[in-house]
Amino acid sequence: MLSPSKASAFGASLFGWLGPRSAKHRHVIANLRMVRPDLDAATIQAHARGVWRNIGSMIAEYPHLENLMGKGGEVRYEIIYKNQNPDFLSASKPYIFVAAHLGNIYFSADAICKSGFPVDLVYSPLTNHLVDRCILEYISVLDCGFITKQNALRPMLKALKQGRSVGIHVDVRVDEGELIPLCGEDAMTTMAPAFLSVKTGVDIIPVHTERLPDARFRVTMFPALEPAPEGCSTDEAINLLTAQMNRVIGGLIQEHPDQWMCTKRRWPKQAMRECGVYRN
Repeated sequence: MLSPSKASAFGASLFGWLGPRSAKHRHVIANLRMVRPDLDAATIQAHARGVWRNIGSMIAEYPHLENLMGKGGEVRYEIIYKNQNPDFLSASKPYIFVAAHLGNIYFSADAICKSGFPVDLVYSPLTNHLVDRCILEYISVLDCGFITKQNALRPMLKALKQGRSVGIHVDVRVDEGELIPLCGEDAMTTMAPAFLSVKTGVDIIPVHTERLPDARFRVTMFPALEPAPEGCSTDEAINLLTAQMNRVIGGLIQEHPDQWMCTKRRWPKQAMRECGVYRN
């Protein structure tokens, strides 16, 4: 078996070649144009190749997760705590962790566990059951529980009431959500984190995993989102929190567009057509 570094590099090279030749590449290009309309065509293409390289690396890293996370060798990532709240640092109460599909998405989960939080992660099963079983086997090295994405709200609420944290990726298009600005354009966004926060009083913590050279990573845990002002209705508070969440998540995507897994259309078709991002 290849070493973690060589496997990651091989996956990057393979997908860096295959990805731009796939039908999904047009969605990657269009999404990146929405995120960074200031960039020229050559830079967008370079970032799009980076997207595929990151995906290839992550796939190749599955068999090595245990070693990469230090459960059989050297820990290959660092945790940066920009959140210096004593309650957070002591892991004395649960939180709602939100992230985008950036870098290798499983390192944020491991960092949450290593920081002392019992956590349940929202997981979206793949349609290919064989591949899904393989991935579940690989990520079983994580010391966390899993909540199936479909009808996840009630299990998430139950976990929080039991004192467990929950984690969810919030950068993907959802069928049931609200149009909330993301990188300057309205996008269908899950309201679940904000709803749970308003319902329970649990803070929302953004988390970011950044891919570094040589199959190494940096996980950053940010300060909690600011609660909605007093006097807001429940709906207003949920909308304000979700908009704030999208500003943070969108900013991280804009900083690292080449590490964003964005192979599916993110914004409404009409909005993307009006922005002209599917042009040749």
